[in-house]
Amino acid sequence: MKISKAVEILLKIHEEFGDLEISGGALTDETPLRHVTVIDTEGRELWPCDPLPVSGQRQINGVFLD
Repeated sequence: MKISKAVEILLKIHEEFGDLEISGGALTDETPLRHVTVIDTEGRELWPCDPLPVSGQRQINGVFLD
């Protein structure tokens, strides 16, 4: 992923969720950055997919890079 695309995605996340921690992920020469997601404390993806309706509010864990 190009730096410009990663910055664009991170700015979208910042607008929607605020200043989150980057809470996980792994980047190596063999596995470059392909996805940026927001996950909850149970490891479920909240963004970019539409969250499923759940009772109560999900607690955001942070941004995951992979």
